[in-house]
Amino acid sequence: MFRPCRFACLASALVVTVVNLFGCAMQSYRAAPIDPAAGAQRFEARTLDTPALKEYMVAHGHPASDWPVERWGLTELTLLAFYDHPDLEVARAEAQAVRAEAVAATQRVPFAITPRVEHHSSRLPDQSSPWSLGFEVQIPLASASKGEAIRTRYDALIQAADLKVGAVAWEVRSRVRVRLVDVYSNGAEIDLLQRAVHEREAMLTLLEQRLQAGAISAVELNSARLALVDAQSRLQTARSASARNLGALAQALSLPLPLVRTLRLDYADLLQTASTTQQAETRRAALLNRLDIRGKLTEYAAAEADVRLEVARQYPTLAITPGFLWDQGDNIWSLAATVVPAVLGNRPAIAAAEARRGVEASQFRALQDRVIGEAQGAEAAYASLALALTQAEQANVLHTMRAQQTEGQFAAGYADRVELTAAHLEAIEAQRGALALRIEALRAQGILEDALQMPLTGGPLPQLGGTPSASITGLARQ
Repeated sequence: MFRPCRFACLASALVVTVVNLFGCAMQSYRAAPIDPAAGAQRFEARTLDTPALKEYMVAHGHPASDWPVERWGLTELTLLAFYDHPDLEVARAEAQAVRAEAVAATQRVPFAITPRVEHHSSRLPDQSSPWSLGFEVQIPLASASKGEAIRTRYDALIQAADLKVGAVAWEVRSRVRVRLVDVYSNGAEIDLLQRAVHEREAMLTLLEQRLQAGAISAVELNSARLALVDAQSRLQTARSASARNLGALAQALSLPLPLVRTLRLDYADLLQTASTTQQAETRRAALLNRLDIRGKLTEYAAAEADVRLEVARQYPTLAITPGFLWDQGDNIWSLAATVVPAVLGNRPAIAAAEARRGVEASQFRALQDRVIGEAQGAEAAYASLALALTQAEQANVLHTMRAQQTEGQFAAGYADRVELTAAHLEAIEAQRGALALRIEALRAQGILEDALQMPLTGGPLPQLGGTPSASITGLARQ
């Protein structure tokens, strides 16, 4: 006879089996609240003497003997920005999210367990219970082509996310370089304007003495006064821009402004002259190293995998369903199959995937053409400014030599102090002209570096891969 306790034991065993199968994979919810006050406190508490920062910079080429860092050039500032920049933190978090999505999407299709409990309203005299107990297991059968297409797609998306980390790292470096050039330009301009104001004050005093002696007219004296006022105004403007430029550098580095004020900046990297490359080399470097080019290729690979996946889905989906039923002492085994055909042979989805692939191909070609144009234009602009800078520096040398000759003549008594001061002012103006061209050349060089996404001078980034862009990806701290 059927015993109720045996029925209960079988039901309990089935429940326990199901719980054991799925319960071990359960995860409890863990809250992750954001504390804005703690974030602000962490930002304000940043320092430059932590062991972790030293370890990071030494690992990327900075000499261990130079610690703490005495002078911060472009290379040191770039590593400092890479170490803990929030933009890189966001890019790394997004890349980690893509990896987590890939793991979830490439897992094996889970099977389903369906418990079966049946009650018979009528039964034979020899049947002891109206109940039957059993279960069915549905096992989906995924084709190898579908799984391979899904893995290929997510491999491409993971690579694209990694390249985005590198692209963000390059943007961080580019902003640091631009702001460092601004600080250098402002400081050099202030030095020259201070010298100009000093010389013009001396000139005004000399001309006032000559006016009293009747040697010049009041028109000449007023011109000297206007020139002094103009120099003083430009000096004041440059000084007021100093704090703004330093604040912009602090923002580019993601550091507190008081901390950046303590840095001894080194501009030696900026003063190196980058050699211009040939047009063919420029195009090749741009195509090989631009992270957006490589990223677009990975996006096309993902679109290609989507087409493969939709083609694989045109075949029917198959699942087998073995089952077991205990019915009045009789063990009943069953086996069923479920076939789900694709609607219209999945042709609409295939056509949509192919259209998306075509869009990606068109976007890649458009990006490739734009990159070549940007690289060629940036190369031409930098070459032109480099030539103009060479000529301005040659003129600057001539003005310096003339000022030295006038100093010699003044010492020998063949020139007066007005002539000497005028020669000094001419030399300062020549230096200001050369400085303006040097700054324009530095900015043009930065645009060329951005077009190629590779540093031309200023401390090449440590090589962690085969190309400069690969090294930038590696520099983004994990």
